[in-house]
Amino acid sequence: MQNTIRRFAALSGLFAFFAAAPAFAQVGPIQPVLVMIGGSPEVSHARPDLGDDYSIPLEVLVGADGIVTKAVVSDSSHNAQADATAVAYIRERRFLPGLDVKGEPVASTVKVTVNMYTRGGKKVVRVTLKPPLLANESQRIKKLMCADFMFELNRIMDDAKIRDTSLEVLPYVSAHMYMTQKNVPSEVQEKFWDQWPKTLDKIVDRCEKNQLQMFYAEVLVPALDGAMPSADTVTASSAQ
Repeated sequence: MQNTIRRFAALSGLFAFFAAAPAFAQVGPIQPVLVMIGGSPEVSHARPDLGDDYSIPLEVLVGADGIVTKAVVSDSSHNAQADATAVAYIRERRFLPGLDVKGEPVASTVKVTVNMYTRGGKKVVRVTLKPPLLANESQRIKKLMCADFMFELNRIMDDAKIRDTSLEVLPYVSAHMYMTQKNVPSEVQEKFWDQWPKTLDKIVDRCEKNQLQMFYAEVLVPALDGAMPSADTVTASSAQ
C-alpha cells in the first residue's frame, strides 16, 4: 500500500498527460534484503571454535514480516557443528521482506552463504546473498522509473542500514547491463568499477530531481556515457 501511495504522489500531476500511455512500471518482484548490523556486512560472532573457516550455503524462507521462518543447508560443509552454527545465525537475522510485482511484502525464498572466519584474531561472520536471475532482473530494471529506483535505494539505506549501495543488486546489475550493452572493454572495466560509487551518486541526484524519468534509459545510460573512461585514458594512466 505504501508503494502505491508513493507512486501515486509522484505521478498525480501527470495523469491526464499519460492517459493514453502504457501502464506504469511496477517495482517488483524484489528478493529479501538482509538488514545489516551496525551498517557493516562483517560482524563479530561469538561461536564455538570450529577449527577452520567455513562458507555454508543456505536456502532461507523469509516471511512477509521479514522474519526467517526456515533455513536449510543446501550443500553441507561435512562439519555438523559448522552447518548448525550457520543455520542458527541466519535464523536470528532480520530481512526486509521480498516484494511482489506490485511492491507488496510477500513470503519468499533467498539463497545466502554464511561465511565464518577469523580476522585480526576475532571470529567474524559475513552473509552474502545470491542475486536473482540476471535476465529477469535486467528486464525489471528496464521498466523502472526514477521513483521506483529511489524507493528501492532509500529502502536499502534506511531500512536495511546498508552504507555502500553500489554493489547491491539493483545498482550493480544496472551497471553490468550498461557494460554489456556498450561492450565496454576489459581494460576499462576495472577503472569503471573504481569510479562506480561516485558515478552512482550522480545518478541518484538526477533521479531525485526528476522521478518521472525512466531510470535506466533516460538517466543511468546518459550519466555513464559521460563518466565512462576511454580505453586510451586507461592505457595512458597505466603507463605512468
